[in-house]
Parts: sequence; C-alpha cells; structure tokens
Amino acid sequence: MSKMQKKRKGKRIAIILVLELLIFIGLIIAYFVFFANKTMDKMQIDTTDKKEIDVSDAVTEVMEDKYTTIALFGLDTRDKVDMTKKGSAHSDAIIIASINNESKEVKLVSVYRDAFLETATDNPSNIKVTETYMLGGPICSIETLNKNMDLNITDYVSVDFKALSNAIDALGGVTINVKEKELNNLNNNLEEQVEVTGIPSQGVWSSGEQVLNGMQAIAYARIRKVGNNDFERTQRQRAVVSAMIAKAKESDLSTIKKVIEEVFPLIATNMTKTQMLKLASDMFDYSLGDNTGFPLSHTTPNLGSKGSVVVPADLLSNVKHLHSFLFPEDTEYAPSSEVERISASISNETGVYDEFTEDKSTEEPTATNSGN
Repeated sequence: MSKMQKKRKGKRIAIILVLELLIFIGLIIAYFVFFANKTMDKMQIDTTDKKEIDVSDAVTEVMEDKYTTIALFGLDTRDKVDMTKKGSAHSDAIIIASINNESKEVKLVSVYRDAFLETATDNPSNIKVTETYMLGGPICSIETLNKNMDLNITDYVSVDFKALSNAIDALGGVTINVKEKELNNLNNNLEEQVEVTGIPSQGVWSSGEQVLNGMQAIAYARIRKVGNNDFERTQRQRAVVSAMIAKAKESDLSTIKKVIEEVFPLIATNMTKTQMLKLASDMFDYSLGDNTGFPLSHTTPNLGSKGSVVVPADLLSNVKHLHSFLFPEDTEYAPSSEVERISASISNETGVYDEFTEDKSTEEPTATNSGN
C-alpha cells in the first residue's frame, strides 16, 4: 500500500473514545503518588485564558454551581501534532461529560460528528460539527457547542488515536459483549487499523462476552454499518467507556501507573493541575449515569457539497430536551434567543422544521451496552 493510500485510510478511521474515564482514573492515582506533577507535565497544556471562551447567556446558577461540564474530543490524527491548535485534526468523537458535583453522577452526551450546527466563528456558517476542530481548534469547538446548546463549557480534554488503544492494553483489556452480526465489520475495521498504524492484533472470531485488547476495542467501537449507523456506533463507544471504568476500578496501583505513563503524553487539555487533582480526589465516588446522543430527534439529508448531515428536528426542541436530560432540576432555564435564531437558520437552509419527537429507537440499550 502506498503512503498516500495509508494516509487516506488513516483519515477514515474514526477516533472513538475520549478520555472521560482515563483523565479521572489516572488523576486519582496521580493524586496519591509522588510522580503526579511529573506525569501531568507530559500532557499538552493549552494556556488560553478561559475567560475569553464564549459561553451562553442562558446559563443558570444551577448549571454553574451544581455541575461541572467538560468537552471531550477524539481526534483523527496519527502523527504527533499540537492538539491545542487549529488545523491539527477533525474531532471524530465528541462527548459532553456533565458531572453532578453533589451526587458525583456523570452523564454522557455523544454529539454526532455530522450534527449540522452553526460555527462559532467571525463568519458563521452551518456545517458538520466535526469540522470545527480543524477550522478553529478546541476553543472553536467548545464555543460552537456552547452557542448551539446553551452551555457553559470552558474545559476540554483531547486525545489522539493511540491513547485509547494504549490505555485499554495497560488495563489488560476490556470486557465487551460482541454480537455475531458485528464480527465481520469488527475484523474489517481491525485489518484497516493494523495496516495504517502498524500495531499488530489478532482478530475476533467468536461472539459473546469476551476481553478485547486495545486495537480490537477500537475496531468494535468504530462499527458503523451494523444496526443504526452512527447512532448505534455511539452506543458502542459508550459501552467501551463503561467497560474501561469497570476495569480501572478493579485495577491495582501499578496498573493505573502504567495507564498514566502510556496515555498522558497523548492528551491535550486546558485544565489546570489544581482542577484535575480536585476532580481526581473524588474519582472512586463517580458513577456513570444515563447517556444519550445529540440531536436525539433528527433527519439525515444530503446537502450537496456539505454531504450527508444529521439535522436537528428541530434544534430548539432538541436543546430543551438536552437541558432536561443534563440538568433535570433546573427550572429556571429557558432557551436563548441565539438558539432560537440558529434553529430557524438551520431549518431555513435544510427545510427541516419538524418538532421534537423522542425517537428512542436510536438510543435504547442494546446487547452491546446493557451490561455496562
């Protein structure tokens, strides 16, 4: 295979899981051991002033005081690049992690990479949200989420391709329930990954609950052509996150130390050491709560040069649902005029005006994640 062919294939590999789990698990251990500062210094640190990050005017006291919300990005890069800058990569996985500071419950929202949203740029346009990281870096992506969803995210964690595989291998693999109909696609993905990365791995030849290594777990989470396309793929992504949480909580200190040393050089973040250590101190109190995808109610038209996109039906209704999911006790929230405007703009461009209908068919637990 030529270098150009490998590059094209490499670009097609979806980077699956961001380190929602690992940043927490690793840091709690780092909190207790002498190499904490040295280890965290291995990460790429974004020193952008967080006060300059635009948040929604609709943010309430409940959102500010009771919750910590973090954006998590998985990037389609293979080479060592500065993940804090624009032009580094597309964000093929986008997860919003919302932590209830009192109960320590963590809710995850997978934002579909092809979600059609308005960019937070000087000249806004409606595009696939995956493109905003390449367009303006992590800050642009964060501000796009805030702008379209009435959120107040200022913290992020980004991770490159090898981090997930290395972390899972350091944990000794993760337990996943693989369906018979998923085997062919899993192994096709795995073959492509091995060809692109040069990292060897055996295939997965039987269905059922089993321990997958890092490359196998990535191939599993990348499956898109079985079930409901990208929507069921995000369920597989969350299944892998849940399995990593379960495995990490059972691991000893030496195992977690190995995870830290393998993964931290492959992470970029704008969180300070103080912030990370504060989160880490409560790590084993965290519990993974409900999870969903955004937009939950949607259509998937082809918009010519913009390609096949996931259009909220409509954005305003989806954002209302998002807030009731993330912040159920927040009775003060009302959608901003900005979200109303963007919702109308997207509808005008796409012709999608449908009101929100909660289509659970894309988000019901399946055999891939019901046990996690």
